[in-house]
Amino acid sequence: MQTMDSLAPLTRAQHSMWKGHHHHGSYPFHTAEWLVIDGPLNRELFHQAIEFTLKEAKALHWRALEKDGKVYRIDDVDVRPPQFADLSYLDDQAILDWADCAVEPPFDLSTGHLYDYVFAHLDDNKYGLFFRAHHVALDGYAYGLMINRFLDYYQSLKNASALKNKAFDHFEKFLADEQRYLASPKAEQDLQFWRENFSHELAPKKRLKRKLKQPFYQGPRYEEVIDWETQQKMNALASELKLPSAMVVMAVMMSYLVKQSGDSKQCFGVPMMSRLGTASMRIPCLVMNILPLRLAGTGQENLKETVQLLAQRFAEVRPHQNSYFEQMRFVLDGFDPFDNILFGPIVNWIPYPLPEYFEGCHLTKTTISAGPIEDFDIAITNKFVDGVERLYLAVDGHKELYNVEALGEYWHDFMRMLRLWLQQPEQLANQLSIEKKLPD
Repeated sequence: MQTMDSLAPLTRAQHSMWKGHHHHGSYPFHTAEWLVIDGPLNRELFHQAIEFTLKEAKALHWRALEKDGKVYRIDDVDVRPPQFADLSYLDDQAILDWADCAVEPPFDLSTGHLYDYVFAHLDDNKYGLFFRAHHVALDGYAYGLMINRFLDYYQSLKNASALKNKAFDHFEKFLADEQRYLASPKAEQDLQFWRENFSHELAPKKRLKRKLKQPFYQGPRYEEVIDWETQQKMNALASELKLPSAMVVMAVMMSYLVKQSGDSKQCFGVPMMSRLGTASMRIPCLVMNILPLRLAGTGQENLKETVQLLAQRFAEVRPHQNSYFEQMRFVLDGFDPFDNILFGPIVNWIPYPLPEYFEGCHLTKTTISAGPIEDFDIAITNKFVDGVERLYLAVDGHKELYNVEALGEYWHDFMRMLRLWLQQPEQLANQLSIEKKLPD
């Protein structure tokens, strides 16, 4: 039984989402994934697998208590029951429309309503799982942990075999890791790095000039797989540079967006894998940290030099990645934390592909909602297609600025630039052009 003396405060990431929830409402912070399972699934065992996984995921079962100006976590919330839906009368697009609507109902942090999940019947031997959660509970990596654990439990139950992976670590281990860091000299040293490199004239500036009715909201997404010919060229360059192929996409995308803004000092938001070396590698929870990063090229770099420059920028910020971005905005000099944003477009890479098949079933995953959008964001995801690991590129936009059709046009405009640069890699960044301008 927890008492006031034993209650744990929210982590920095959780507290940030809690504040956002109370300022912007629940909806901007909703995340959701849609899984389609095609094959001879044993539904009863799959339901059990999800129940067992949820019982392990302690970070999903708590409620927030505000007392004396502080917010605490109370771990007394039960596993939520499943919901069921028959969607067999809907086509693929109508199912995605259904999922978009299913994202919307508000969560309640005070009661511990942090997630929901729906089992859906789609057709003979075809099923869906819709899982949504408040961002205060899960980030993108955590979704991957959860889904892989579903499959691990299912295979164990179906084959009467041992689980392949160890159980999730308890959330308390991550809390201890964070508290040790905050009490260490390294925490202040890291903040000093950000002060020195992102203050005064180097402070991040907004790309978007207009004011939005709801500046922090959800939005549409356009996603396609990058064609195989283009990926093979990226793979060859990445192999030469000893870097992942996604780094090529990120570098060219940043060059594309610098051209869009006309600002060579354009800041980007880059989610960092701050789980490495901590207990949270095996804890489905919110650890995500987005940090500002500038490509800051001169425009005289060719393709290889641009990718190398991005790798250098990552190397510069990575040692200081444990400074949390919501804390950082209040320590930068010459930066208004309430009338500015810490970074521009988010350029994200999700490198951990799910298995394409399990126990005779084919698995596909579609991200329905990745959380709040301020303008224009990008996500690169590794997924298996016919046994080959491919890169998917998604562009997300704010609802007041973009629709799916417009995002598709930006997607193709970027791909035109990427293909051209791969065909003529000695061209300089300044020699490339954009054809469709982002809204100001």
